Amino acid sequence: MANVRDPLYQELRDTLENYGVNDPELLQMIVEETTVQQFKAEEILIHIGDRPRRFYVIRSGLIRYYYATESGKVWNKVFFREGQFSGSLNALITDGPCRYNVEAIEATQVYAIPLDLIERDIGLHQQMLQLKIRLTEEMFLRNEAREALLLTCNAEARYQWLLNNEAWLLSRIPQYQLASYLGMDAVSLSRIKKKLNSEQ
Repeated sequence: MANVRDPLYQELRDTLENYGVNDPELLQMIVEETTVQQFKAEEILIHIGDRPRRFYVIRSGLIRYYYATESGKVWNKVFFREGQFSGSLNALITDGPCRYNVEAIEATQVYAIPLDLIERDIGLHQQMLQLKIRLTEEMFLRNEAREALLLTCNAEARYQWLLNNEAWLLSRIPQYQLASYLGMDAVSLSRIKKKLNSEQ
């Protein structure tokens, strides 16, 4: 039986405590029902249309959400790194299907927390309810900020936003992935980077 003091679960405990889950009995319950899973680079964790039964905390690696058309065109929605929660917001709130693909960009290790554990313990532990509320709020606010960025800012302003807020992505994903995330093509992104570099 896994124990909350097991070093393997240290990052999970730290993340949960950062989200206000610090009751020892609740932490132990979560650890006992959480598994550690490994995914290879480019392996899909959740396919669009799936009804996922788990929510993840990333122990190591990088995850992206993306939409893909039948013709093969891909739009990157968002990226998550170590210490962050990842999963289907629709599944968390409504038990509905995931509306995008969730993929490991790098070799990734996650803590997989059963969604039914979150729902089951909401009635028993106020901290679990607060965790769900905070996860929902964070994802909604992030989606709203990204929507405003894509709809109201030009390409150079979008790239500047990335430098100010998510510069860690620059060294971890290919340029074409970055361009898709910023709503432009790779050639346009390359021009913006050269322009800004020449101005420095």
